[in-house]
Amino acid sequence: MSPRILAFRPASVVERLDARSHACPLSTRELLAPAAELGLALPVVHAALGAVARGALVAAKELGAVLGIAMPPDATPERWFDAVTEAADEVAAGSPIFLCGEVVVAGEDAMRVERAFHEAWRLVGAGITHLGLDVAAVAPAERARVVSEIAAAGVENGICVDVVLPLSEGAHGARRAAELLDELGRRGAAADVVSVRCPAPATRDEARLQAAALARICQALRGVAVMRRGPVTPELLDVLRGSPVRLCDDGGAISARAVRAMPGFEEAEPGGEPQDGRGNAFERAAAELDDAGTERVEARAYVDALDFLERLGARGTAPAIARALERRLDAQ
Repeated sequence: MSPRILAFRPASVVERLDARSHACPLSTRELLAPAAELGLALPVVHAALGAVARGALVAAKELGAVLGIAMPPDATPERWFDAVTEAADEVAAGSPIFLCGEVVVAGEDAMRVERAFHEAWRLVGAGITHLGLDVAAVAPAERARVVSEIAAAGVENGICVDVVLPLSEGAHGARRAAELLDELGRRGAAADVVSVRCPAPATRDEARLQAAALARICQALRGVAVMRRGPVTPELLDVLRGSPVRLCDDGGAISARAVRAMPGFEEAEPGGEPQDGRGNAFERAAAELDDAGTERVEARAYVDALDFLERLGARGTAPAIARALERRLDAQ
């Protein structure tokens, strides 16, 4: 991969990386236009620990695929960023990736909004390049105000801003999302992505119906990228491939299966509060993995990520998008 696209790394990322690092975390914002031109759905894999990220990155490198990596809730952002970018520098240097973090806004009152505001700034400062804001718990009439306040961390740093909404809002969801995007634009806090949380379809027919519902949302949002979040099935991935949906995550399944290969995972499940500055119990258990345990986790993540990326049509997307970014540099 050409090192020229490293020029697109956000300043917040460059400040945290070693000067010699060729890890290439980019704002998802930079990838969306090329992805749309190529008709691609960008894949996102949740990574509860660095070994999962490494396995997924090896799969992405083998396929020449752009990869998004999502940070789990309750992870220590700085520690997670360091582990993921170290793996990216070692096994996928120069390959475009994007790093996803999420803030769940518990309500529209001042205290909850302030807490979410500070959490968003911490994520961006830690190197996140795709900032998700889950505002499902916020009253629809208050969402534009709340999002515009919290999204400042992303807007001011060139980081992708993603508004996360539930599919359960039904027929009103697309209209409300369109109205929200219009209001955010007027407030100077335009969103780059709208995410929709979806359940796993039980049958192929349900997969088709869900993909059709997402396509209608894409149409209603007039070119703003739509991301599907939640558990996936092979049938769903088949129908999403080539659809107008621009991003799709794995619902955490790859990470969950890989973590089961970690000795003692039952006693140290993901989540929990950091203790003594050494991370939570899960992070500490992961740090104590021996070489054999790490290899088992990486291998499991690699196999499942390879299948996920192939089914979503991600093969060859990294060089294609890198060429598009290089053309932008040449045009400047």
